[in-house]
Amino acid sequence: MPQRVKNVLAGSVKKKLLLVLFVLSFGGALLYSLSIHGVLNLKGGLPADQEDRHALRGHKVVCLTNPAHARAFELLAAWFQEETGAAVQNIVVSSEQMLSYPLEDFLSEDPQIDVLMIRYHHLGALHEKNMISDLTGFIEKHESILQTDDYIPSIYAPYSLYEGKRYALPFDGDTHLLFYRKSLLDQHGLAPPQTWDDYLHISRTITEKERTRGIYGSAIMMHPFMVYSFSSHLNRLTSLGGRLLDHEGKPVVYSPEGVEALRSLVQQARYALPTPQETDWDVSRDAFLSGKVAMVEQWTDLGIMAEDLSQSLISGDWGAVPLPRGPGPHGRHPAPLNSGFSLAISQNSPNREAAEAFLLFASRPDIAKRLCLSNVGVDPTRRSTLESQAYQEFAPQVSAAIEQVIHGATPWPRMPQATELIEILSENLIHALDGRFTPREALEHAQREWERILTE
Repeated sequence: MPQRVKNVLAGSVKKKLLLVLFVLSFGGALLYSLSIHGVLNLKGGLPADQEDRHALRGHKVVCLTNPAHARAFELLAAWFQEETGAAVQNIVVSSEQMLSYPLEDFLSEDPQIDVLMIRYHHLGALHEKNMISDLTGFIEKHESILQTDDYIPSIYAPYSLYEGKRYALPFDGDTHLLFYRKSLLDQHGLAPPQTWDDYLHISRTITEKERTRGIYGSAIMMHPFMVYSFSSHLNRLTSLGGRLLDHEGKPVVYSPEGVEALRSLVQQARYALPTPQETDWDVSRDAFLSGKVAMVEQWTDLGIMAEDLSQSLISGDWGAVPLPRGPGPHGRHPAPLNSGFSLAISQNSPNREAAEAFLLFASRPDIAKRLCLSNVGVDPTRRSTLESQAYQEFAPQVSAAIEQVIHGATPWPRMPQATELIEILSENLIHALDGRFTPREALEHAQREWERILTE
């Protein structure tokens, strides 16, 4: 064959080969891109709702969490990488930094955070600074996966909704229950408290008879960090039918119910583990699990810890009931949504596609239940978890007590000034406990400050 012909044929073959390689390369890139956007699945064009294993290989999601949820996020990272191939980097910051740290990242020239775990009462502040993304359309698009009707209604709205749009999805459904040590109450012929008067009687009786042995009737969290003192006051205020804001959003901190709630708290603190002002979640938890106190108001996962022999000395010797009921016609067993956490996406997320995939994954009903069954401090936000046989067998007393009250739960304020308002009230609550102010004086001062802040 003449050399010229050989050269022509070789050139033709080379061009065809390059064309084939280009098509394959372009087609592969297109399929990969479509799979990330949920349009097409690499397993052969399956529907978007069906997960594509390792479709996000090579991507990284950076998540913000706190120490109490570090283990939960470690599990999520492992499960998410196993399912999608994407790596997850968890940044753990203190509870006090959960607003300041993401703000610094948001304002930096090189933002890192994709997904934020937020306290739901920070929704207004985060929205005002345009730090979190509007997820309304995202939630509607993925309704078949998220199944939002499954969220406990009293949790879903306050944890996600602000000014008519959704900015987050519920993650940890925090509320308080009353935990008690059975043998201590039985020893003194006492039953679990139904009212705050019962609570005071039990606390005083056991403290007066047992404190020489280092055992007290209760542990009351009044640590200066606002989450604790505010929760303790709200437990009593809402049991009386009291509120912090009226239906028009005006403060009613100083009210007959508020004064009565704080008076009750001050009186009960006299018989609590010394001192309430030094008692936070860790101190309260450890005192109860070591058998040093008869009663604590605590987040629901304490019931899981109480059966864990690696950290509890009271396994099988405890019970859980709704918080005590207040007196009078408006008295009820309250369920304030004390603290509580949601997941949001940073407005400056460097990897939006992977961030959305992680949020969708972490919010799925099966993953939500899996976390609640893993003893990592995550409480139910979904009815399918709370009502499941698996969770009821895993936490029978806790699930029964939650079910009694959670559907009428009371949320915290969520406007942009919420953190400042809560801090001011908490400071005055502690002044009442210290004796610097009477309960009436403390709430009058807080009322004036709330009015000033909300009218500025």
